[in-house]
Amino acid sequence: MAIAPPPRPAPPLRRRAFHGTLVHALSLTDTEYLHDALLGVDEAGVIAFVDKGVSSDKVEERLDERGWAQAQVVRLAKGELIDTHVHGPQFVNLSYGQEFELLDWLDQVTFPAEAKFKDVAYARRTYEDVVDRLINSGTTTACLYGTLHHQSSKILAAVCHRRGQRAFVGKCNMDRNSPPSYSESSTERSLANTEDYVAFVREHCNSPCPPSSAITSSKRSSAPTSLVQPILTPRFAISCTDECLQGLGDMMDRDEHLPLQTHLAENPSEVEFAMSLYPGVASYTAAYDRFRLLRHNTVLAHCVHLSDDELDLIKARNSGISICADSNFNLRSGTARVTDMLDKGIKVGLGTDVSGGLSLGILSAIRATSTASKTICFHKRDSPSSSPLPAPSPDDSAVGPDGVSRPAGFFAQKHLSLSALFYLATLGGAQVANVDERVGNFLVGKEFDALLVQTAPSSSMANGSSAASGGAAGEDVFEDELRAALEGGEVKQRGEAFNPALLTSEDEAIERVFEKFLFSGDDRNLGSVFVRGRVIGGARPLSA
Repeated sequence: MAIAPPPRPAPPLRRRAFHGTLVHALSLTDTEYLHDALLGVDEAGVIAFVDKGVSSDKVEERLDERGWAQAQVVRLAKGELIDTHVHGPQFVNLSYGQEFELLDWLDQVTFPAEAKFKDVAYARRTYEDVVDRLINSGTTTACLYGTLHHQSSKILAAVCHRRGQRAFVGKCNMDRNSPPSYSESSTERSLANTEDYVAFVREHCNSPCPPSSAITSSKRSSAPTSLVQPILTPRFAISCTDECLQGLGDMMDRDEHLPLQTHLAENPSEVEFAMSLYPGVASYTAAYDRFRLLRHNTVLAHCVHLSDDELDLIKARNSGISICADSNFNLRSGTARVTDMLDKGIKVGLGTDVSGGLSLGILSAIRATSTASKTICFHKRDSPSSSPLPAPSPDDSAVGPDGVSRPAGFFAQKHLSLSALFYLATLGGAQVANVDERVGNFLVGKEFDALLVQTAPSSSMANGSSAASGGAAGEDVFEDELRAALEGGEVKQRGEAFNPALLTSEDEAIERVFEKFLFSGDDRNLGSVFVRGRVIGGARPLSA
């Protein structure tokens, strides 16, 4: 069957310069707030320069000095900021079924829903909506599971490609221990369809990064730069035969740039089932390693029930872990040892895991991960058998996934900080997806994947009072305000970015506003969503 040629490449971008406050992650303990910053994005969607401390009246002069006089200037008003936003796996099912634990949830909720995607018309309608919601909830990069249907999975990749979302999209492999109505007919067919799917994505969803003078030859990598890339997706060891996993390992041997995503140790029943299939293997993690599936570009979702030996093996293979705290709470799976993972230097990012997780968007993952880390602290504090952790010793250090050396056990001492959570949601996610050389923060030479965040001040939180608080004038003001409270009065119009849960005032420091956004913001506060410098969505997207 002939396939229509892919759409023509998008026209070159117009140069843009953003002036205002920028926020990005430098490390697990360092969030940088750039005030009066001037950031230039070139025609390739790559960050060409970041100048700090440029006053508003000097913007045009600085751009002229750089030869950027014709660039479009986007001025970020007080209460607006940009942050990068990358995360791990997303599922495309609807969010319900919370009364089940994992294996029953798969049988009763997920497998019947996924079986519907045999209908390619249904798949396209659904995936159009899913990708639109992902983008507008702030997802600039997603590791997406499709279904076992290679045709429907092609449609998912094609929708991501057309919309300009950065995505790793996989066709599931499921050739055993699956319902008769939702299982692949044979291992040979599973592997053949996977190879056909990979070839399709690389040919028809190809959008490599255009040349940019901001990327020096020394920084250029041989890895593919297309926004949409295929990713091998064995659902988990339970649903894949040894021959299937062996075949996927062979594909990775032949192509070092072919990534893989799967599930690992999400639920105790799952772990028990998996180990019954591999009685001679030391652990669930070792079963994957037996087939050479643990690599630098492997994404392991959940990892709730892992031993220290398994974490050490993941670290040795340089694989990444996607923490899906909301899903782990919802399906009663447990809480992943994220601080231990960081102390071991393992790459960690955040995932929403819809529909195990109940919310789209990385903001929900930040909040759930924060709660999970605090829950672990509670258990350590309240357990009768627990003993206080020894204070970190500077003589016994470890290097974290951000490359920074810290005392051993540094992260295990307390719950995750705001900087650590923000790192996991941005640069940490980029590391797990193996794209941290290209996205994740605002360093020159990286592609501009970002969110334009708008936090309109509440009318009730304006600067100060119109009169002194004491004396006769103060009494007069009180009488006026009391009368207005009783009878009603003029109220300042709410801004377009109004979100009833996010209350900010005009005089609040950006650090305070940023924390409020992470824990109370939503899609109404996301004015524009950028991928590779191009606006692909948002509540009030900037014009091209």
